[in-house]
Amino acid sequence: MKPMSNIENDQGKTVAKIAFTTGEPAGVGPDLALSLVTRQREEIIVFFADPDVISERALAIGQQIKIIEIRDISQAINRPPGYIQVISSSCPNPTCVGTPDPANSPYVLQCLDQAVDSCASGRLDAMVTGPINKEIINDAGIPFTGHTEYIAKRLNASLPIMMLTSDELRVVLLTTHIPLSKVSSQISRKKIIEVVEIVHRELIAKFGIRNPRIQICGLNPHAGEGGHLGHEEESIIKPAIKELRVKGIITNGPVSADSAFTVAARQDYDAIIAMYHDQGLVALKTIGFGSSVNLTLGLPIIRSSVDHGTALDIAGSGNVDSGSAEAALQLAINISKMS
Repeated sequence: MKPMSNIENDQGKTVAKIAFTTGEPAGVGPDLALSLVTRQREEIIVFFADPDVISERALAIGQQIKIIEIRDISQAINRPPGYIQVISSSCPNPTCVGTPDPANSPYVLQCLDQAVDSCASGRLDAMVTGPINKEIINDAGIPFTGHTEYIAKRLNASLPIMMLTSDELRVVLLTTHIPLSKVSSQISRKKIIEVVEIVHRELIAKFGIRNPRIQICGLNPHAGEGGHLGHEEESIIKPAIKELRVKGIITNGPVSADSAFTVAARQDYDAIIAMYHDQGLVALKTIGFGSSVNLTLGLPIIRSSVDHGTALDIAGSGNVDSGSAEAALQLAINISKMS
């Protein structure tokens, strides 16, 4: 059944309605928003931002833009190129390009809350998030570990999972934004099984893969070398894989991460589970930086994001690569049509 917000155009095709949050106003999020309205689109995009942030950034990069403020999602329609429709929030310092201001942090989170709630209520089909600055939000006195965790908490989702996907690779992170010294303590047989079960289900539902093949990395060099370089592979990862296979889920591993991302190795799986953040993302960003997408699994809504940070040094320069934003938008649209 299609989400409630999906509508049909004059040709009877289903048209998705997508939220876009511009994130940190000092970063490239506003630039990305402006890049998305430069051509005609079939889908309806609703931007969550302060119109002053958008107009200031358009002025900085010399882009002509017409801002349409709407008060409710029901007013959102397909707009021609050069028009941007905005659900407005007030940003205390809208001219802070390149220099984040902690005073803007509540505004960043308010935009995010509005977009999440609009998707959760079915008024929008999916959301795409622009990059934020975790450090600045924490500097404002607001405890914040990341987009993924924040959205999951608002939606009461107990196990959000970060997947980075590109045309060539899908990487799932078993642990995310924690110090390397704490990774081992956060790996358990139960967690591996729960994560892989969600990934298996979402690969079927969101990517149309009938019998997903899932690769699981080891934690230690050479996947522990039979226990000589660490115990986690033998005591935790292998028992989890054994149980997953009993459940009928195609899993392989633990494999050594230093060879798991080669061209030949990637032919043997549809997604790979990395034990920690950089184990998987160094490979992903080397292979597909600028065109890969951050997709959150385990949520009751569809949420994708760019694969990069705020890029403060190029914000407002007119030289921002919107490839990841375009890919994140397209993925959100594709998945919403499958729902």
